[in-house]
Amino acid sequence: MQRKEVCGWNLCESAKSVFQLCFFASALGGLCAFAVHLILDTFMTLPILLVVLLILFLVIALFGGFFTYVYWWLIQRPLPQHNGSLHVDGLSAPVEVIRDKHGIPHIYAATIADLWIAQGFVHAQDRLWQMEQQRRIANGTLAERFGKAALDVDRFSRVIGFHRSAAAEWETLDADARAALEQYVHGVNAYIASRPGQLSAEFNLLRRPPAPWTAVDVLAFGKYIGWTLSINWESELLRLQLAGQMDPFRAADLEPNFPADNPIIAEGVGSQEAMRLVETAGLLLNEYDKIKTWTGPQGALLGSNSWVLGPQKTLTERPILCNDPHLALTIPGIWYENRLTCPEFSVAGASFAGAPGVVIGHNERITWGLTNALPDVQDLFIERPHPDNAPFLGAPENSAPRYEANGAWTEATVHHESIVIRNSEPHVEEVIVTRHGPLISGLIGDKATLPLSLRWTGHDPGNIVHAVLRLNRATNWDEFNAALDHWSLPPQNVTYADVDGNIGYRLAGRIPVRAAGLGLTPAPGWNDDYAWTGEIPAAELPRIFNPPSGMIVTANNKIVGDDYPYFLGIEFLPGWRARRIEEMLKTKKRLGPRDMQRIQLDTTSLYAEALTPFLTQQESDDPYVKIAINLLRNWSYAMEADSGAALVFQYTKLHLLEMVFGDKAFAGKGGELFKRYKGETISPFFVANGFSLRAETRLLELLRKEEESAWYTDAATGRPRSRDELVMEALTQSVKRIRREVNATPRQWAWGRMHQIRYIHPMGSVRLLSGYFNRGPFPIGGDSTTPNQTSFAPELPPGLVQIVAAYRQIVEVGDWDAMQSITVTGQSGHALSDNYVDQLPMWLEGMYHAMPWSREKVEEGMAHRLELIP
Repeated sequence: MQRKEVCGWNLCESAKSVFQLCFFASALGGLCAFAVHLILDTFMTLPILLVVLLILFLVIALFGGFFTYVYWWLIQRPLPQHNGSLHVDGLSAPVEVIRDKHGIPHIYAATIADLWIAQGFVHAQDRLWQMEQQRRIANGTLAERFGKAALDVDRFSRVIGFHRSAAAEWETLDADARAALEQYVHGVNAYIASRPGQLSAEFNLLRRPPAPWTAVDVLAFGKYIGWTLSINWESELLRLQLAGQMDPFRAADLEPNFPADNPIIAEGVGSQEAMRLVETAGLLLNEYDKIKTWTGPQGALLGSNSWVLGPQKTLTERPILCNDPHLALTIPGIWYENRLTCPEFSVAGASFAGAPGVVIGHNERITWGLTNALPDVQDLFIERPHPDNAPFLGAPENSAPRYEANGAWTEATVHHESIVIRNSEPHVEEVIVTRHGPLISGLIGDKATLPLSLRWTGHDPGNIVHAVLRLNRATNWDEFNAALDHWSLPPQNVTYADVDGNIGYRLAGRIPVRAAGLGLTPAPGWNDDYAWTGEIPAAELPRIFNPPSGMIVTANNKIVGDDYPYFLGIEFLPGWRARRIEEMLKTKKRLGPRDMQRIQLDTTSLYAEALTPFLTQQESDDPYVKIAINLLRNWSYAMEADSGAALVFQYTKLHLLEMVFGDKAFAGKGGELFKRYKGETISPFFVANGFSLRAETRLLELLRKEEESAWYTDAATGRPRSRDELVMEALTQSVKRIRREVNATPRQWAWGRMHQIRYIHPMGSVRLLSGYFNRGPFPIGGDSTTPNQTSFAPELPPGLVQIVAAYRQIVEVGDWDAMQSITVTGQSGHALSDNYVDQLPMWLEGMYHAMPWSREKVEEGMAHRLELIP
């Protein structure tokens, strides 16, 4: 559902340019008709067969010319040059770019300045359209290209203020970070200037070249990425709505605890006394009570895996570090692999096209991986406007709006953001920024009935560029930590290993400290009782170094026990993936790279293992329900694409969620609140939600603890149901729906028939171009609880998969030539490139490619050599 919405604004407007092509084709058709008429008039005396042949030749020639124009001139001609030499202004010496058969560049430069210029140039060669899309989302300028359909996305970006925050951050950066950014965008702009009309098929089809890049564009892109990985604000908003529509006890009862059997990261230290999670409902009950006091009565899941093994756990006695960040499914994928080498340092791994450096990877001494840490770095504040203000945002004419702050009235800052709209008049968005941050109430519409401002760490100037550049050059644990001390946004779990045999972990990022409260629900903003008082000192952020267990696992699970002196949040994922990874790592005394592959590709769900026994103990007289139960009884809990049991499980789980929560807590509310509770986001552009998997976890808690519960009641009739009656009804309804939506024959039941990935490019949503740009659909296994995560919108029928492992890497420390990696599509963003989707079949089949390090191995795998000349 969300994927269709995401593409909707793209389609509608990109179709206009394609319509122009179709108009051209129609004109050709008219020309053909005119030519036929002319031939018939002129050559009436010729044999009819000859006339027909002339007409046929003319039609083929004209439509062949049209096809050539579209295929070659608009789409194929922009393919970049990968061999020979090119002149690039600004270089001080030649730069060598060696690519392998997958198009992965190994860049060798004489100076660090030339290296950043070359990386910007190469990123633009392969991914300029993707970079343009991301820049426009961050800057709020999509409507300039795609018209009114993109206006809401632009309004969102302008109100949140990615570009404003980036501009403020630019003023605070040190000289090294500024230089790297300026050199990088110089390389991007050098490529743009070198190929007018030949940048990409998308620019040609839309007939709009990109504007030159600036350093602030790169920073704004970083803010946008940080926002997509920060999730608490929607959770606070949902809790505000729940507080307005049910009593505090019932609202708090919707929230689960972190599963007691699942690991927390800090337990890798070996402590036997780490405290488990304080009762979540107890924390929230207090928060919900406070909301009532303040407000009065009111009317796909991102994740990642990373683990590191010490020498005592591996076959070669070298540390092994693995990472597979799970992000939104896009074509091309979000990660871009590259190797960067200059006299000062050398680094290889995954980068973001649109920013300098390597985000995940290794240098000659250390390697590292990232997973989203999910601490709470966003708070909503309820503002108290001056009586003269308009109800939420406005102010008397010619004056700034005022809001209460500690008994006084303070003026807010007003920004008038002019949004250019293609083929329409500009829209002016009035953005009001209080002392906490921008007012977002206007964006939310009827989902909020109070003036709400947003406090976010991303609004403060950070130094993420400096952190990445220092991380790329770090050579030991101390330098690694010193680099991450500068990491601002988004907070990340960072795993570590080095050539000396050390392994480690630390939390990196700015995390606020609050004067009071937990930041779980909107707080009063008219005084400082709940204000942010600072941030957790970098030296006190959780870290682990050489744990006795010899392994560290992170999978977006809870980070520390409750004895940690700072509150990090409650919206960590419930730890099913982390527990499964730990379980597999303990199956052997020593493990090697093939074992790591097996773990990254594993589709076993420990959540399914916990829930399925409640299904398999049922008995039924219905033959099809009997077959479904038997499938579950013989199931290994692997969410394989060809598994009928996995299909039955998923349908039954979704029916249980509806029968337990949807028809009671959210009845009569149009279903929107229930979708939010299950993890759907407000904006289809930002797919992360703090409530992801919370409904499933709470469901399992109830079934484990309570044979009878008010949650089991049939809301339509008021009839109480026991746990077994509830489960039996869910199974029966699921089988009926599977037979209707999938296949009436159980032999044809397979999870992959409903669980699929489809790569949809914005331009490929136009039928004429879909064959060029789109790929799929492909059946796929896994779900949101398996190590090989493939998250989908939790609705019936299941939607397309939204979150996948966008990049996988396995690094055996010191044996750098043995590094293995894979991306979800390919290196190139050009639809007709050999490297557009050449890695896709490998990714689907669980294969990897080599990422060589030594110059000798790089030369062995060379497919293209390009020299960039000053």
